[in-house]
Amino acid sequence: MYEYIAFERKYGSGGHEIASKLADRLGYKLYDRSVVVETCKRMGLPYDMVSTMDEQTPVKSIFNAPKQELTLGEQIYNKQVEIIKEAAETPGCVFVGRCASAVLKDKKCLRVFITANDDFRLNRAKTVEKLPADKAEEEMAKFDKKREKFFTTHSGAKWGDPEYFDLIINSSNLGVDAAVEMLEKLVKF
Repeated sequence: MYEYIAFERKYGSGGHEIASKLADRLGYKLYDRSVVVETCKRMGLPYDMVSTMDEQTPVKSIFNAPKQELTLGEQIYNKQVEIIKEAAETPGCVFVGRCASAVLKDKKCLRVFITANDDFRLNRAKTVEKLPADKAEEEMAKFDKKREKFFTTHSGAKWGDPEYFDLIINSSNLGVDAAVEMLEKLVKF
């Protein structure tokens, strides 16, 4: 039985919805944007600032000295790592994004990647995320690029790589509810 599940997902794939429904069915605690909220509390920073930098790859200035201080983005990521590790002290957690699979590499953690075809993702971007049709494709590409760079930087693995993830689910083929049902059976196996 898996006591920890970590999700990475393409934008609009339904990954967050799958993770949320799975957490409910298992009685596990869900850690998603709540990690951002907790980061704000602990660092004394406004939500808008932290959420803008969430899952961003920090950039260091080439003009700083070699022993430069951590950027704010690095400090935010380090605080999120601390929060994820603390959460994992109690089994029964579902994590969405923030490289939780890499943070929990020493735990028995099911690493899941949720993908979907572009038509499915665009439709969800318009209907679930309420994006205008002319902005949906651009937003999808922007988020995917940001998430991929963040994941690769912090995990050392390739985003969506079948050699890294235990399971890759195409939600456009399987559907959200079937994916949840399948994952629930796998976690309890």
